[in-house]
Amino acid sequence: MPVENKRAEENKKLLEGFVAALDRNETGIINDYWTDEMVWRGPAGLGTQRGVEAFEKNVREPFIASFPDKVAVNEAQIVGEDFVAVAGYQDTTFAQDWLGIPATGEKVQVRYMDVWSIKEGKLDENWVLIDVLGVLEQAGYDVKKVLEFVGSKDPSFFEVSER
Repeated sequence: MPVENKRAEENKKLLEGFVAALDRNETGIINDYWTDEMVWRGPAGLGTQRGVEAFEKNVREPFIASFPDKVAVNEAQIVGEDFVAVAGYQDTTFAQDWLGIPATGEKVQVRYMDVWSIKEGKLDENWVLIDVLGVLEQAGYDVKKVLEFVGSKDPSFFEVSER
């Protein structure tokens, strides 16, 4: 087997193991999949996280609390020598408020796209798109009206005032 095919096969197994660990919906089990210098680059509202500890505290813990029964369904997957990528959705119950969006207690689908670079057999950097507006829409909001409202205000309208 050529080196590039072997590496791609190893990367595919790394991705499958990582997704299975994520679907366990508990923290402290993904460290073995990431480099020590890992960087998670998420969408607005979640931002960039450096290190597994920051990622778990700031992204994963709130996500698991809000969507405790999530199961990932990868609809598309690309595996290369130095990267892996997926696009799909998570079927889940919106059980607890997330990013200020009130929980509905109803089933939702959270769509995502991830691209990871791989370094020395581990995930190193992750670029992530999560369809936050889709969650807002499934929570009953008219996203077009929400965006029109936000767009009608000067950014200073949304700044937190000091008390």
